[in-house]
Amino acid sequence: MKMTVTIAAAVMALAAGISAQNRFDGYNVIVDAVRTHTKATCAVRYVPPATTITITDLNPSTPMKVTSCGGSGASLTQKTATTAQVRAADTDYEWCFQGEDKAYRITFQGDQYSGPVTYIVAARSDERSRGFFNIRDFGAVGDGQTDDTIAFKSAMAAMATNNGGTLTIPDGDYVVSSPVTVPSGVIIQGTNGLHSMASTSDLTRKNPARITLKGTKTSLFRVGECTENVSFRDIELYSLSNDDTNGLEAYGSWISSQGFNFDRVTFQNFNRGINAYGLPQTNLSWQFDYIKINACRFIFNRDTGIYVNSRNTDWKIMGSLFVNPRKQPGQNANAMHFERVGMVLIQDTFSGGFSNALGGTFINILDSGTTTIIGSQAEAMTASIVYNGVENPNAGDYSYPITIVNSIFEDPIIFKARRTLVSTGSLYGAKTWSADDRLRVYSTGDRFCYDGYILGCRGLGKANFDRATIVFMTGQPSEGQVKGHPTFFGTDVQFGSGVQFPAMPVNTLPAGKPNGTMVYCSDCRRNTTPCQPGGNGAPAMMAGNQWSCL
Repeated sequence: MKMTVTIAAAVMALAAGISAQNRFDGYNVIVDAVRTHTKATCAVRYVPPATTITITDLNPSTPMKVTSCGGSGASLTQKTATTAQVRAADTDYEWCFQGEDKAYRITFQGDQYSGPVTYIVAARSDERSRGFFNIRDFGAVGDGQTDDTIAFKSAMAAMATNNGGTLTIPDGDYVVSSPVTVPSGVIIQGTNGLHSMASTSDLTRKNPARITLKGTKTSLFRVGECTENVSFRDIELYSLSNDDTNGLEAYGSWISSQGFNFDRVTFQNFNRGINAYGLPQTNLSWQFDYIKINACRFIFNRDTGIYVNSRNTDWKIMGSLFVNPRKQPGQNANAMHFERVGMVLIQDTFSGGFSNALGGTFINILDSGTTTIIGSQAEAMTASIVYNGVENPNAGDYSYPITIVNSIFEDPIIFKARRTLVSTGSLYGAKTWSADDRLRVYSTGDRFCYDGYILGCRGLGKANFDRATIVFMTGQPSEGQVKGHPTFFGTDVQFGSGVQFPAMPVNTLPAGKPNGTMVYCSDCRRNTTPCQPGGNGAPAMMAGNQWSCL
């Protein structure tokens, strides 16, 4: 008897599960970055609650049975065998309905910028997994052929309604044909950030998790105004065409967007991997701010891997790789391009072209605040660094330092602006620098290609920092066939403590030293010229090509 009751209860539970309806709720939300606005306009916006939401059945094999959620305040009307209409509650702007299927299509009239809006809504997840979404729940196929644009736009709308979330991108090749706007608080999470056709474990093939942009003169993802805390992780963004395409396009006029993280993301075959700029409505004053690029790859992007034309933005690019195509007419092949930025930190980052196909410029800067380059290198490029290459008269007149630490650059470094350079422990080619006297240099422990026993560097011309004004530069002792040079002070020197000169007896005072050289003669008599022995010691200066004791 007890067993019969148990089985009956299990059957009733199963029947209840079969007949249970899935819950769908949301807001009349638009997720769309606009360009033509004349006042502050966020990328996420709402239409009035009176807007009619049309629900369409996506599964014609079963009858459409949708009902209003109890106590929601939303109203629902069945219109046809495959459509219904719902309106949001006036109190909280939320609509809600229940249905047997896992997903439905909704459409409604947007605003003057978006026009009609279409999304796929997926059933509310288990409470234990709220905030986590899977792109396949919104109808994405990921077979490299099916257009999954609507799935991505639907997922963004669902996360905007949730005020953020994590979107999982399982293995697959997801094709997108029009820009997908990303709202605040979103994490896009793939499975790895390799780049397609890279040789990994002796296998050359497509990356298992990538989003592919189809078309020209378009973008894969977009960011508009009022957006913050967005992350991309472990995913490849790929374009079938580099004709004016962007992996991520960010723009705005009034309300800045900030807090963007890219971890192990590949941008491959775009015109620009990341393209951030201010719209002309406010003279480019919009800020795309606090950006962190970590362990990312920028592969064969036609114009630039990272392009920034937005004021006072802060960037950190760390542990990343830029592989550049050949620089040629119509193809700049730059790694990074910064205009009017605030603080830039580039660390542990490499950029390169090929010996028979030189890339463009590693770091091209029009104007900036502080710029710091640490432990980085460029090779087989047309230029390592170009500062104000267009010679804008308003660029570069700042006291903010440009700092280069423990880096290696052999391709040209070109400065055409008034800046202060602090360089420490870096290696430069013999003729790397091209600068005029507006560049002021503080150099400590730097070496040039001709210094000492550096393979392949002897016999090259000695240009150092070209025509720059050397404020201070540490010397290099003689080594091998290379004659050393003393520490150089370009301005008056004030010592905060006593200065001790090297001490030596009179019979060891070296000949041939330039006038002005000073030592301490340990056994010289004062006021003797040339210096004479038999005293208690005196400062000795080379004057008139002989040692004179003071």
